Amino acid sequence: MRPEVWISTTTSEVTFENNTPGSQWEHVGTLDIAQQSDLTKNLQVLLGLRRTAPRLQGFYLSGDPESAWVQAAKQDPTTQSAFWIAIDPWGTMRASIHGASETYFVSTEMATVTRSLARRAPQPHPGLRGKPVMIGIKVKRNDYGLFTRRVHE
Repeated sequence: MRPEVWISTTTSEVTFENNTPGSQWEHVGTLDIAQQSDLTKNLQVLLGLRRTAPRLQGFYLSGDPESAWVQAAKQDPTTQSAFWIAIDPWGTMRASIHGASETYFVSTEMATVTRSLARRAPQPHPGLRGKPVMIGIKVKRNDYGLFTRRVHE
């Protein structure tokens, strides 16, 4: 399972259009949950599979090399505007998971691109067809947490 990631610089609203969070969102890549254990634990709390998770300051996006936003973020992270993140925890596997509703975890605060996080970027799996571009994402928590859950009923 590889959660899918979208960003929006204009709104955190989710409108559920054609298996996306909406036309105002841009798909930018996926998350390698095997390499992002702290983020994975935070997502598991939102899914009701865990009770606690470590505080998360940031994570690495496995960016789609075809995305113009990913290319710009790789070239010069300091020029990128802040953005909201929407994560589909099921990714392309949703259709195969019994009872998996269209769900997005949307950041409660705007995130930013960073040159580096406290730990090094993970190496992409050598068997991947297209090598993702690793982009550091710095996230902020507020009184409501890191993400809010939006489910299409």
